[in-house]
Amino acid sequence: MTISTFKTFAIKVAMVTTAFGAGLGAAHAAEPLKIAYTNWADVLATVHVAKYVLETKMAQPVKLVNADIGIQYQSVARGDVEAMLGGWLPVTHGAYVDKHKANMEDLGVIYAGGKNGWAVPAYIPESELSTIADLAKPEVRAKLGGTIQGIEPGGGLMRASEAAIQAYGLNTAGYKLQSSSEAGMLAAVSRAYQSKQWVVATTWSPHWMFQKWELRYLKDPKGSLGGEEQVHGFGSKQLAGKFPKAHAFLKSFKMDLRDIELIQNEGQASNNYEAAARKFVEANPDKVKAWLPK
Repeated sequence: MTISTFKTFAIKVAMVTTAFGAGLGAAHAAEPLKIAYTNWADVLATVHVAKYVLETKMAQPVKLVNADIGIQYQSVARGDVEAMLGGWLPVTHGAYVDKHKANMEDLGVIYAGGKNGWAVPAYIPESELSTIADLAKPEVRAKLGGTIQGIEPGGGLMRASEAAIQAYGLNTAGYKLQSSSEAGMLAAVSRAYQSKQWVVATTWSPHWMFQKWELRYLKDPKGSLGGEEQVHGFGSKQLAGKFPKAHAFLKSFKMDLRDIELIQNEGQASNNYEAAARKFVEANPDKVKAWLPK
C-alpha cells in the first residue's frame, strides 16, 4: 500500500468511525420530557425552575409546550405531554380535573395560598366599590363602562367569573366579561392606572401586578370565585414508566408562595424568567436537594 493510498484509507476509516459515533450518540440521547404551560406569571415561574433543575441537576432535557389550559389537561390525559405544573384546585380547574382525572396522575401540591378574584385599583374609593355586589350600582357601572376585563376564554377563572356575573345579577345590570389574555388584561389595567380611570379585572395571586400597582380584591360574599386554591402538578399515566427519575422529582417538587412571588417579580422586571429561575435555584441548594431523587 502506497503512502497516498494509506492516507485515503485512513481518512475513510475516520469518517466512518465519526459517523458511527455520532449515530450512536443520537440513538442514546435522552428523550426530552414535555411539560405543558401557559404564559401566566405564576406558571412561568414554576415551569422554569423545574426545567432548570431537571436539565442541570439531573441531565434530563425538557421541552416546554405552550397550550391553553383546557388543551393541557387533555394532552396530559392522552399522553401527548408528560406533565403540567399549573393545576389550580379545588375550584378553578375542578371541572377539567373531574373530566380527565381517570387518565392522569395527581403529582401533589406544589404550593398553597393561591387566590382568584376581581381586583380594582386602590384609588377607587371603597365607599363606592368594595364588593362584587357594588358593581350593580348604576353609577359604578357607568364609570366601568359595563366591562369586566378578563383573560383567555375557557379558563377556570373565566368560568368562575361567568358564574359570578350570574350570581350577582350583573348580567341584568348590563355587564359583559371581556375575553382577552393575561397580557391584554395587564395592558387594560396599566392604561387605566396611568390616567386614574376605573377598571375591574379578573386576576389571581401570586402575581407581580400587586407589587407593580396598588390594587385590592373586591369582596365576594357569595364565594362565587372560590377561596384559597392549591396548585398541583399532573402527570400522564406513562410518566413514571418512561421517566422514573423525573417522576420522582416532580412528586417532591414543592415551593412556597413567597418563592413564586420572588421569581415572577424578578422575571417580570428582567423579562427573563429563565434567568430568574436559575438565580433562585442556585441561591437555594437545600431546597433543591430535597427535590432530587435519593
